[in-house]
Amino acid sequence: MINIRKAKNSHEGEPITLDEFTDWLEEIDNQPVFRSRMDKEMDYANGNQLDSDLLRKLREVGIPPAVDNIIQPALQTLVGMEVKTRKDWRITPDGDPSGQDVADALNYKLNQAERHSKADQACSRAFYGQASVGLAWVEVSREADPYKYPYRCTEIHRNEIFWDFLGKEPDTSDWRYLNRRKWMPTKVAAMMWPKHAELINRIERNWGDEYAVGIDGGTTTGLMDSWQTQRDWSVEEQQWHDSVKKRVLVHEMWYRRWVQVPTLVFHKGGKVVEYDSANPAHDLAISRNLCRMIKATVSRVRRAYFLGPHMLDDGPSPYRHAYFGYVPFWNMREDRTGVPFGFVKAMVFPQDNLNSALSKLRWGLSAMRTERTKGAVAMPDNVFRQQIARPDADIVLDANHMSQPGARFEVRRDFQLNDQQYQLIQDARTSIERATGITAGFAGKQGTATSGLQEQTQVEQSTQALSGLMDAFGFSRTLVGEMLLDMIIEDMGSEPTTVIIEGDTVRPERTVQLNTP
Repeated sequence: MINIRKAKNSHEGEPITLDEFTDWLEEIDNQPVFRSRMDKEMDYANGNQLDSDLLRKLREVGIPPAVDNIIQPALQTLVGMEVKTRKDWRITPDGDPSGQDVADALNYKLNQAERHSKADQACSRAFYGQASVGLAWVEVSREADPYKYPYRCTEIHRNEIFWDFLGKEPDTSDWRYLNRRKWMPTKVAAMMWPKHAELINRIERNWGDEYAVGIDGGTTTGLMDSWQTQRDWSVEEQQWHDSVKKRVLVHEMWYRRWVQVPTLVFHKGGKVVEYDSANPAHDLAISRNLCRMIKATVSRVRRAYFLGPHMLDDGPSPYRHAYFGYVPFWNMREDRTGVPFGFVKAMVFPQDNLNSALSKLRWGLSAMRTERTKGAVAMPDNVFRQQIARPDADIVLDANHMSQPGARFEVRRDFQLNDQQYQLIQDARTSIERATGITAGFAGKQGTATSGLQEQTQVEQSTQALSGLMDAFGFSRTLVGEMLLDMIIEDMGSEPTTVIIEGDTVRPERTVQLNTP
């Protein structure tokens, strides 16, 4: 893929308008409904599998609730495999031996950033969500706190991010927009955008008595326009403003603009750069016929912040790469809708079967069925039911009734029904393995294998079944590394830089000079 870098005089695209922002929010509201399903599936993975209505019905019929969470161990097995097979990023000189020193220096800086930015931990947490419900996000950004490491990688909850469903590329390269919604305290928002602090504080107070226009004025024209804009906006205020908890919902909107830019294509090597009229080397290359100029249509990434209808900031992306600041981790996606889903979607039904069978099995072990003629028991019916359920039951029979012909009193337990339910439990456990491809041997448990070769074969089959997930995870994790590397290179700039590569017992310490003629 040709990577066209931004030049200082490049066209960055038009800023977003309020109408366009509103249209995208309405488009998001009309997207397929799937987040509540993901929340339910994650509850199942966490062991919260019985809702209030089910617990009430079980209590009414006297069946004890039961939860045997077999989803979480399966997911933990996947996470353990990811941790065990994890490898550091590796930069190679792309077949150019003369660039080995540069590759080694950048590789050392990238591995250092991988550790200090918590990239591995963020990707592992994202892998759990990716395998479970089919989607997770990792933010790759600069650290705002100057006392911390300059880069950071953080997992972002899936319900905070909304994206362009018309985009098809998994790396977001053809998406029109990506929107992150984040609730934050009003005071924090005012400190983050000090130019709009007065506006944010007045929104917290619902404008109140401070917005009173007297004969000689009394408010700034900008705030008057902001108040009118807020009144005219179609989105309800309670969706982005909570005056009780003193917090506001800030929209971080990443979006693309497609523009045409002059581009230089060099005859030797095929290098592609954007033409910069302020760079004399570009004019010299054109005059010497070292390259040709073309008009290329490229995308420009921009970022805007909105507080309701009020734009707090808008400008070009703070990064050189052509991606948004968030990396999606996909598992599987529905063919027609593009809705992501993971392994738990197919595991909910067998998990419900298992819980139901265990509840009925426990109830069956303690339940008794009695057959008696009327008048056989010399106690009220409600007392009799309480006594017969006790393991030390003391039942008083009516002697006169039992001496009559045909009188009968018998207590039975249906153990045959319990055997059938036990078989249903085993079938539910097997269904979980079929849904994920994780066999007992792969999870480190005693399976059906009778020899070492059979067990090895089953482990290989599980690895093959999970290859699609691991390939998707590797793609997203590589994108995280590319975004980190891009920030490292940008911060190095063109100034001479010395990179000291630490040695070990085998390799000596090395010093590599970058940006040095």
